[in-house]
Amino acid sequence: MANCEQMQNSNQSLTASITSSIYQYRAENGRTYHAHKDGQYPYPNDDREQDRLDLQHHLFLISMNGKLYLAPITEQPQDVLDIGTGTGLWAIDFADEHPSARVLGTDLSPIQPTDVPPNLSFEVDDANEPWTYSHKFDFIHCRQHHCAINEKPMFVQAMEFLQPGGWLEMQELAFPIGCDDGTVLPNSALFKWSDLMLKASRIPGQDLDNASHYEEWMKEAGFEDVHATMYKWPGNNWPQDKTEKTRGLWMMTNHLDGLQGFTVGLFTRVYGWSPEEVEVFLAAVRKDIKSKNMHAWWPVYIVYGQKPKASADSEA
Repeated sequence: MANCEQMQNSNQSLTASITSSIYQYRAENGRTYHAHKDGQYPYPNDDREQDRLDLQHHLFLISMNGKLYLAPITEQPQDVLDIGTGTGLWAIDFADEHPSARVLGTDLSPIQPTDVPPNLSFEVDDANEPWTYSHKFDFIHCRQHHCAINEKPMFVQAMEFLQPGGWLEMQELAFPIGCDDGTVLPNSALFKWSDLMLKASRIPGQDLDNASHYEEWMKEAGFEDVHATMYKWPGNNWPQDKTEKTRGLWMMTNHLDGLQGFTVGLFTRVYGWSPEEVEVFLAAVRKDIKSKNMHAWWPVYIVYGQKPKASADSEA
């Protein structure tokens, strides 16, 4: 009996220690970063970044005509997983729209609200580790993880943990920056920033252009009926079209709000720049982001695929 009590107390202490450590965010360059798997995700998790993530959620809604996803999922999905849930807005909206579904949102940081729909829960988890869920999902969604996840092995795990006929959908902005009329010159600060960001992401082997390969990689993992849509998000409100102008204004705000957080962690760790050197460079980048003479756009991929309905695990 004493041994059982000692073991229980030990487990409680371990759980309390792990829980406490998750909230001990690392402070660096005036920002805070995830404590869980410290250094794995190079972008901040502080209030500034959380506000930007909320704005970015609405930017996706604008682009997708108010839709949370494009995959033709069943009308009443039972179990749904949102990987890299961030502030949890997508998961909250999905849970509200599908009250009969059980929705789970996972992230490296516990930054999600507590006042959420009763059919939604959040967990701290790393999608790169072996998945240990006790059940399978009808729909798995992942958006804007940016270097936090190795997609190819994740697609394999998603295939394993989907129900036959279930869907996986990825939503991700990719690098490098695009331009159709030559107004973003190679010697511009914005072009250089895009190039440096892409090269920096390749050092740890999680490239910022991976989204352009999602369609191919999903098919390699065994997904069927794979569809890819690529949106061009204007860098600011330079387009003449009213809808595109509005989307560009939102993107410019999103980019400006996140620029320092996107950059300082990667550039100081990978290139050895000082925070001061980063800020001097970003001053020029901000000017380019705001310039309506530079007709930049960012490729944003929505890619979804279905696990075969007659899968090997369903026949076993």
